[in-house]
Amino acid sequence: MSKQNCTSPSTFLSGKAEILYEINQQSLLRYQNLANKYSQNNDFLYSKLVNVYSSRGERLYSKNALLDALNDAGLSNSDIQFLSDTDYFILLDSLEAQQTDELGNRLQEQVSLANTKARASVDIYTAFIEAAHAKRQAKIAEKVNADTSVRTTIGIVTASSRDPFEAVDFYEGVFQQFDVDVIWIPLTPTFQQAVYVESFKGQGCNKLAFFRAQHSLFDKERLYPERTSKQRSWCEDNQLAINTLSSLDGLFFNGGDQSKTLAALSTPTGKPSDFLIELRDLWRDDQLVVGGTSAGTAVQAGGYNNHRPVPMLTSGNSMGVLSGGVYGVEPTSQRCEDSAQCENQLTDGAMTINPAGGLGLFNFGLLDTHFSERDREVRLIAATASSGQSFGFGVDETTALMVEAKAPFENVSFTVLGEGGVFIVDMSKGKEDITHSRNGSKRIIAGEASYLPAKTSGQITSGELKLTIESSEKPASFKRNEQGKWRQKSGDLCRSKGKIRWQNGGNIHVLQPSEASRFHKQRYCAYSKVPFVIYD
Repeated sequence: MSKQNCTSPSTFLSGKAEILYEINQQSLLRYQNLANKYSQNNDFLYSKLVNVYSSRGERLYSKNALLDALNDAGLSNSDIQFLSDTDYFILLDSLEAQQTDELGNRLQEQVSLANTKARASVDIYTAFIEAAHAKRQAKIAEKVNADTSVRTTIGIVTASSRDPFEAVDFYEGVFQQFDVDVIWIPLTPTFQQAVYVESFKGQGCNKLAFFRAQHSLFDKERLYPERTSKQRSWCEDNQLAINTLSSLDGLFFNGGDQSKTLAALSTPTGKPSDFLIELRDLWRDDQLVVGGTSAGTAVQAGGYNNHRPVPMLTSGNSMGVLSGGVYGVEPTSQRCEDSAQCENQLTDGAMTINPAGGLGLFNFGLLDTHFSERDREVRLIAATASSGQSFGFGVDETTALMVEAKAPFENVSFTVLGEGGVFIVDMSKGKEDITHSRNGSKRIIAGEASYLPAKTSGQITSGELKLTIESSEKPASFKRNEQGKWRQKSGDLCRSKGKIRWQNGGNIHVLQPSEASRFHKQRYCAYSKVPFVIYD
């Protein structure tokens, strides 16, 4: 479904290439039934769909083509933007077409690691699998008469997606290309709601479709009958989740919304589920390697450090965050995070965190992703400073932070792998000052920043960050059009090793190397322990 990432557009002979939508009598009836049950806006949208059907007949549409057709029928882009999440996703889910092959089997998205342009991503997945293989071999060595025929087993959790059923194809497709068994773990916020109702002798498992609708997810029994059936079976026998977890050597979380994954592993009251409790125990006992991408990385932060909870980042950007602030509230809808028309829109530039943290598998600092590409340095710095934590880690795209931590978990070592680097903010000796006046609040944050390239290792020992970067006199030669103002500007550190100052998003940034600073040029300018000051 993302052929632009492939070396050849003809990599796939068949399979699901895009999500398609249909307007016909059956889909109109599906829409009307769902809208009558869950929406108060059904007549308005239904009339537009009937208009499209009357003028164009039965057709299949891509998402963009469907929205264009609704535009032509009088539903403007502004109208669509103002739809609630419930109305918007009833529209899409009820109209989604079930795509099948000549034998009637559901078409699935296909993956080819051998033909990806992002070779570093293959290295990262391979490193994850190798770590899982090592866990399997260690388990075999520990047991007398162990069954050596048991293959390495990877579990995948797709709860970060709004549609966790649709996301399974991709991650199964990735891991099935290795010599491992792959199991989808059907945990979602909906699952936890149903199990919670069952614990009070209610009929929660019979109401999974109703609970999905509360999360703007509709009509999935029609589109993914085998997966919704599996989720119901696991709901009816909650021990299946624990038994499956104990058989795994690796567990991988997908990207999307980290708050959804946290809710999928927590009870509706916010307490850790039995699955999460067991997951933490297995991880602490070194029985399981845990990985994730994007939201699947961010959700792993949590636990306690510096006598405070380690928060989980949930939304926001670096533009104006110093004046906008950091809030411990629910994030905005992903549909309108950057829109001033969101119902729960915060002040411009504000970011949100979950103050209690995520899964708690990484308590050495905050975690952030899509990092240099989306210029997230300042948001991580602000969140780290406001939470009273010493460290924050920002992982670039197609890059991994490989962490090795063992009981009693006072120290940690890590290695960077992949195409980009990992940014580390060190506030252990830093400072944040906030002043208030008639004109508003002013914030200044000072600390140390490091940007580590691939194959760099580091440690946190007794609360102190230790890094090794070999000095290099090579001139910096990275592309100036790389996304991320901080990465662009910090490239000058490798050229002049002098003070750098720039303004972006209403914030002033100053980097000024000290005697302890080190520099190294690989693909990007790498540096360690460079003092910074940021103020608005």
